[in-house]
Amino acid sequence: MTEIPQTSADYYKKATSFWNYPEVPYGSALRGMVLPTDVVADIGCGIGIVSRYLAAISQRVIAIDKNENAVKVLSEDLDRMGPNNIEVVHARWPEVHTEDWDVAVAFYHHRFGSTSAEIETLLRKTRRSGIVVNQGIRPREGFYEDLGREFGLTEQPESCIGSCYVRGRLEQAGFTVTCTEIFHDFGQPVDSQAEAVAYAMKQLRLEEDQRQRLSEIVLNYVEYVGEQMVLPIKRYNCMLQFYQ
Repeated sequence: MTEIPQTSADYYKKATSFWNYPEVPYGSALRGMVLPTDVVADIGCGIGIVSRYLAAISQRVIAIDKNENAVKVLSEDLDRMGPNNIEVVHARWPEVHTEDWDVAVAFYHHRFGSTSAEIETLLRKTRRSGIVVNQGIRPREGFYEDLGREFGLTEQPESCIGSCYVRGRLEQAGFTVTCTEIFHDFGQPVDSQAEAVAYAMKQLRLEEDQRQRLSEIVLNYVEYVGEQMVLPIKRYNCMLQFYQ
């Protein structure tokens, strides 16, 4: 039997591998913006999935995140497997003291660009262009919402107001900005009912006494992509591309 992932990082790595992320859906945009000679900042890098992608198409990546556990996972992975052109920086944006960069990338960085200090730092340290990705007009769909209702969990309404606000701030600062709506599947692949239960327990933050009920119904919320079981998540995002 396949071993059940133990950490959020393990689940995330499994999902990004299955969906070939970020090549799908952002590869063409990233390759169209980043040159082989560029230094790229990955702001809010997490465990470095996007950073690794960027490292393959640029000269060097500065991977920045405030989460100590995330940068620890990334640093340990880089020590074991490389590549050697990613610099990991544990810092809270915009309090970043590094060299400047050619291109800045921020994927799902909560409230990125919402303050004057963040925009001013981005303007000062970015030599050419960048990409910001956030929640779009249409709310995310998937097992979180559908299965969550079974347990009386309250849904949190979301919208693209964050991305629209950031676009305005970037344009006020002097950047030229385009916005593209991006849809992609990003469900969690699972190899068994037990793994589906373990993942849903973690993500929905259910109590142990809810495990039995979850186990009874979780397969009702699983989809199949080919032969792979997936707990579905469908993302509708805004991709802001900005240029000096």
